[in-house]
Amino acid sequence: MNKRLLAIVLVIIVVIAAISVAFLLMPSGDREMDLKVAYSEKMNYETLMVANDMGYFDDAGLNVTPAIVTGGIQAAEAIVTGSADVAAMGDAPAVLLISKGIGAKIIARVAGSEGMHRVIADANITEPKDLEGRKVGMQQSSSSHGAFLQWCKAKDVNTENVTFVYLNPSYLAEAMYSGEIDAMVGSEPWAINTENLCGDAVHELGNSSGLGSSFPIVLVASHKALTEKGEALSRLLEALDRANDHINDHWNDSMAICASHTGLTVEDQSKGSGLQFFELGFNATDVQSMTMTAMGLMDFGKIASVPMIMDHVDLSYLPEE
Repeated sequence: MNKRLLAIVLVIIVVIAAISVAFLLMPSGDREMDLKVAYSEKMNYETLMVANDMGYFDDAGLNVTPAIVTGGIQAAEAIVTGSADVAAMGDAPAVLLISKGIGAKIIARVAGSEGMHRVIADANITEPKDLEGRKVGMQQSSSSHGAFLQWCKAKDVNTENVTFVYLNPSYLAEAMYSGEIDAMVGSEPWAINTENLCGDAVHELGNSSGLGSSFPIVLVASHKALTEKGEALSRLLEALDRANDHINDHWNDSMAICASHTGLTVEDQSKGSGLQFFELGFNATDVQSMTMTAMGLMDFGKIASVPMIMDHVDLSYLPEE
């Protein structure tokens, strides 16, 4: 290779290297709009399913990667491990998460329902106190777990006399059918699945309505996302607000979208979703609800103290009204 050709090759190599370094050092607008969002494809998370399927994340200029989990406690774990930027979960997993003091904060409530958590029991169990001495299945540390503790307190059920059986929620219906447990506690579709599988052998013993809680479904952002992806978080909430509007204004279409993910019939999906309200925000009722849940978790030994909820909330990303 002659000297002239060698010089040209060296110049090309230097230019390519310089361009590569420049791209690596340059802040990427696309990367700033990347979000990994953990949520479940089950009832209570309709807002996220609709937003994704309707293309609202794309419309907001976001590159959202869904991280589909079984329940809120797995969503919380995704924040702890750093495998998600934002996670949707119920009040109990959210309380457990913020109590860890890792800088994660609640940025909004997307939905809620007083009666979303249901106790489905053997038909021979007719009173709440009949659960004493029986086996009750649920997902450990879930919102349904927290709701059940509150329900038991309200119904004068001594939980020290109840055998808690912690199961994957997708197995609860089968566990009831086989007699492995005498009752199950869960939101949807777990409760409806149990009723459908077991038929007249089971009935609803009670639900979480009337406990003074709205059982909010909240979004929690990691400390890293709060620090580095503020604009993306704002756009995410705008997309979810739009999804809630679609649910409220186009119910049948929204139920069909959700049923395609949950595996329920559209009828069952509509029945369960109809127990909820779909509204973006965060208010005093949500604070009260989460505080009640925290008190139950503390009494059960899940947390050492009740956190000041608003110390772990950042509402600056909510859309302006």
